[in-house]
Amino acid sequence: MKTLRNKFFNINKKVLIGLAIFLMLFFISIMYFTSESLNKGIYRGIRVEDVDVSNLSKEEAIKKVKIATDEKIKNKNIDFYYGDKELPIPLRDFGYSLNTEEAVNRAYDLGRSKGLVNNYLDILSSLIFKSNIMADSNFDDLKKDAVLTNLAREIYKKPSDAHPIFNEDGTMSIAKSETGRYLDLNEAKELLNQDMLHKEKIELPVYDTDPKITSSYYEGIDKILGDFNTDYSSSIKNRKENIKIASEKFNNMKLKPGQEISFNDTVGEISEETGFKNATVIVGGEYEDGIGGGICQVSTTLYNSLILSDLEIVERHNHSRPINYVDLGTDAAVARGYKDLKFKNNTNNPIIILSEANGEKLDFKVLGNSADRDYEVKIIPERLGVVSPDVKTTYSDSIPEGETVVKESGKRGYSYKTYKEIIKNGEVLEKSEISKSYYVPKSKVLVVGTGTSSENNDDDNDKDNNKDKSSKKSKDSKKSKDKKKG
Repeated sequence: MKTLRNKFFNINKKVLIGLAIFLMLFFISIMYFTSESLNKGIYRGIRVEDVDVSNLSKEEAIKKVKIATDEKIKNKNIDFYYGDKELPIPLRDFGYSLNTEEAVNRAYDLGRSKGLVNNYLDILSSLIFKSNIMADSNFDDLKKDAVLTNLAREIYKKPSDAHPIFNEDGTMSIAKSETGRYLDLNEAKELLNQDMLHKEKIELPVYDTDPKITSSYYEGIDKILGDFNTDYSSSIKNRKENIKIASEKFNNMKLKPGQEISFNDTVGEISEETGFKNATVIVGGEYEDGIGGGICQVSTTLYNSLILSDLEIVERHNHSRPINYVDLGTDAAVARGYKDLKFKNNTNNPIIILSEANGEKLDFKVLGNSADRDYEVKIIPERLGVVSPDVKTTYSDSIPEGETVVKESGKRGYSYKTYKEIIKNGEVLEKSEISKSYYVPKSKVLVVGTGTSSENNDDDNDKDNNKDKSSKKSKDSKKSKDKKKG
């Protein structure tokens, strides 16, 4: 019984001690709360952005926090990266700022803005656990966009197509293709908004851009088989545009062994809708304006480069009239529906056609494998004859009789036979005919007058005038006699 009483006494003693301690602590906290409530500054234990602002006025706290955070922002970077490339950007470049004034206001209101009990708890909690208030952050959207734009410029790499390099000694090599890259700006903006303050490093959304023409496209190509150019510097703007459009259809064209190409099919529809302009064309042997004028210079230039490459010409037509940008017998006219230039790759390897029209010169190159062509080709046009124009006579009564006017002077026609020579080490191995050409003469047109001559007209006019004068004199004489009679 005595033992049970002792145990109960011991328990009550511990409870009493605990209660006493609690009451003492509560009394102390009440005293602290009462004392701290008289503090006109920010209550003790409160921090803003990890800066102790205890007992400071609002103004003092704002100044202190601003100095500390400005230094922090000044030395802080946002670390971007892509692949193994790192791009640290100063935080201040983004127009980053902290609303320290609003944060200090919240710090000042802590322990003041709620009811008595809650204020008591906030003051006590700040003392024991140290409250830390974080300021709201802001970014300047314009500066943020400017940083991303500059990053995009720095990161961007244009893809480089594989392309031939032509050396002064006539040899060539192939520049390898290179993959490009770019920064997806829209995706980067979203990442920035999400991760800017939450990650130490931000991976940028950088993507590759493949070249259109890779190095494999030129595999096996190591020689210029044929190269030919013509001048079109004096052409009008529309004709130059037509030449550019048509020639670009063939640029970087690759032909497999045995593959046949049609010029007309490659160029496609010739119309204003497809970009072609109005310029001089030859229709029925006559020059007139039409859509696509100048395309025949493209077919002719290409034709000569094909001959020099010793490729097989399946179809070719000369112009009906002589042209002035190549030797007669070496031209190639095209007209949809009845005149085409067709050719075939008769080598054992692929060939590539390159075209360039720079506003002055039109150039076609045929590239291939040196194993297929260990010789050179020379084009030799020979004139077989000259055809004088016939004379056509018409009559007109608007021209005096006996006079003849030359309406059209007429032009001579020509017939040609063209050969190619196969030359190796300066020696002609073979000479063969490749084409025959006939250029139609243009008739001379005379207009013979059937009208009255100008001399006869003058005599008749004189007679008429004399008659008028005689009649007038007779009338005047009669009037005079009548007056006398009166």
